Amino acid sequence: MVAASTYEDVAFRTGDGLTLRGWYFPTRSDRAAIIVHGKDSNRIGGENRMIEKIADFLLADGYNVLLFDLRGNGDSDGDRFSLGYLERRDVAAAIEHLTSRGFREDRIALLGISMGAGTVLQSLPLHSKVGAVIADSSYVDAHTIVTEDLQLLAGVPSWFTPGVLLISKLAFGLDGEQVRPIEVVRSHPERAFLFIHCAGDELIAPHHAYELRAASANPASDLWMAAVCQHSWAFNTFPTAYEARLHAFLESQIPAHAAAASP
Repeated sequence: MVAASTYEDVAFRTGDGLTLRGWYFPTRSDRAAIIVHGKDSNRIGGENRMIEKIADFLLADGYNVLLFDLRGNGDSDGDRFSLGYLERRDVAAAIEHLTSRGFREDRIALLGISMGAGTVLQSLPLHSKVGAVIADSSYVDAHTIVTEDLQLLAGVPSWFTPGVLLISKLAFGLDGEQVRPIEVVRSHPERAFLFIHCAGDELIAPHHAYELRAASANPASDLWMAAVCQHSWAFNTFPTAYEARLHAFLESQIPAHAAAASP
């Protein structure tokens, strides 16, 4: 298990001055992976410790792994979330932490889950040369997900959505209209993406995944729609299939070198 592996406690600063904290797990490899958790979670991945289990697989597959708490979560600074609008700076800081250790940006993989998936997609304009991007249970944009979740979770009519987004912008400076992961995907036809989603997801409906895949013009992009499972539960429901998909995609994007020095 990751908890028993050799690791370092790390801390690094974002461009807007927050300190983020996490764990760095080294291997003798020139490849690295950053796993980004979702809303109201942390670097462990909730009660089922899903992120730790995915990290176990990546370590065994030859990746150095960085786990960290997004702003406002776990041991990191900050006190609010923004569907990736601000959190993209956290991913950028994590990438910069790894490049400061000697990793090439194109040898770094990003794997985000739920809000973490939307965040890693939105981080691409800040670090467009990362080696691979995996989005597990992402949303297409803030307007769509806020509209759907207001109706699902609060029973609030969809016409409240513009008001909610306006209040967020005026009160907190969070521009929900800028939260558009699908536009980032569309603007990077040179890049392959792996999208993962659960067919039974009621929080972020499957149409988000289909639309994201359709937005990618790269024929190497892939969508795995996992049967039955609920929101962001594909790994827990189908761990062997998840690992196989992840391995195949990563090998296609960041192939292992015959000889690799430890950064």
